[in-house]
Amino acid sequence: MPGLNGMLERFYREHRQQLFTCALAVTRCADRAEDAVQEAFCRLLRLERAPRHLKAYVFRAVRNAALDQVRGGGRPALEADESIFAPGSGPRDQAAGHELQRRVAEALAALSDDERETVVQRLYGDLTFREIAEIRQTPLGTVAAWYHRGLQKLRARLEE
Repeated sequence: MPGLNGMLERFYREHRQQLFTCALAVTRCADRAEDAVQEAFCRLLRLERAPRHLKAYVFRAVRNAALDQVRGGGRPALEADESIFAPGSGPRDQAAGHELQRRVAEALAALSDDERETVVQRLYGDLTFREIAEIRQTPLGTVAAWYHRGLQKLRARLEE
């Protein structure tokens, strides 16, 4: 059975884009999001034993580190509109999707903090409502409401 460090290393390799994306939803800055993920893992590596729900625990640690990044300085406008998307499979795919990605990033930036973070955690972080509620320490119904309200706003903006 792998030790905690091995579990964290494997978890990071499998979820690094999702962790970065969730941190970016909070910080709205690619550099701060990267710093938040790194800081969270530095803290996690000091744990003495594995948490009961590793996925929720790691995502909460990243979210908390991202919130610390935001508290450390003003919140800049979303600067890296492509950073929330996984890299495309080739130049043609990237060029075709660039405009849509820009529009989605602008629409996400227009959501409230809670709506944006919830939508990103669900769609790009691949977290369940229950996991998001646990990470954010918020009632499940509130998380679902943020998500559905955020999706409605996204659809409306993208249909314009």
